Amino acid sequence: MTADQRIAFRLDEHPMSRTWAAKGWTALAALDSYAAAAKAGFNGGFYQFCTSPPAGAKPYPAKQIAMTESAPTMEQYGHERVFPMPGGERAEMQAHLKLAARGAIAPRVYFLDEVKGAGRLVVGYVGPHLTNMMTN
Repeated sequence: MTADQRIAFRLDEHPMSRTWAAKGWTALAALDSYAAAAKAGFNGGFYQFCTSPPAGAKPYPAKQIAMTESAPTMEQYGHERVFPMPGGERAEMQAHLKLAARGAIAPRVYFLDEVKGAGRLVVGYVGPHLTNMMTN
């Protein structure tokens, strides 16, 4: 987890913060469950894990997962989706989990799945909805 805690903590001031915190915990538990399953031999990615979870897994609702951003969003706002990695480098993270469907804040959890490569799954952002083509 390399996400800036200060950004996430600002969500605490919102009336929906308890709901978002609970969904955030569920999201992180799903990512952890996926990483464990992938290391144990699960062949699919996170989305496949959530749509066809192995026994005992903790999936996240598939309708609340976006594995990519649209090309226009990335062209115009891709810089907002570059987050810190362990070791100090930075990486683009498009995959995200939705903690709320609507509203000006609609928090998101952005992550990079490198479980099958570097053996890690990095959460780079937990915070308000980032700019996209639908919000501007």
